[in-house]
Amino acid sequence: MEIIPLGVTVVQYQGTMDDQQTYNFVKTTLQGLGYKVAENSYIQFAGGNYAIEWTAKRMIDDYMAYRLTIKLDYRNISEAAAVKDGKQVKIKTGDLKVQIIADLVLDYLDKWTVGISKFIRPIYDKMNQEVINQRKTAFENEIQNLKTAIQSHFGQ
Repeated sequence: MEIIPLGVTVVQYQGTMDDQQTYNFVKTTLQGLGYKVAENSYIQFAGGNYAIEWTAKRMIDDYMAYRLTIKLDYRNISEAAAVKDGKQVKIKTGDLKVQIIADLVLDYLDKWTVGISKFIRPIYDKMNQEVINQRKTAFENEIQNLKTAIQSHFGQ
């Protein structure tokens, strides 16, 4: 398996929020793009702070996959009261940082690591470099679209 890091994308938001709605929005958006999402950790800190980490994977073919590590970092979350449609409702305020770490994973099934395949793989990669570059560009565009969707969720 070879991992090609594509970088980190960050969305930050400060203000009123529905943390459960945001959680569901990001997860549903990823699943809508064809990713299988697994929650790796949920850590609660003092003072209304907590962090969630997911791994989202999408297999492109039997050689290449997209992998995202999503970190939702909620800070200074507090409840307040507001009036909506003439009724008093509870709202939450705080800070959220969504970090998206993207990796392109080649030979994720480890088919090309044993026997003669490990000697052929560099040739295969070189012959398919254009396809790899196209998929890398498509993945980068997808990450940018995901960032834009998250920002629009917060009205940014």
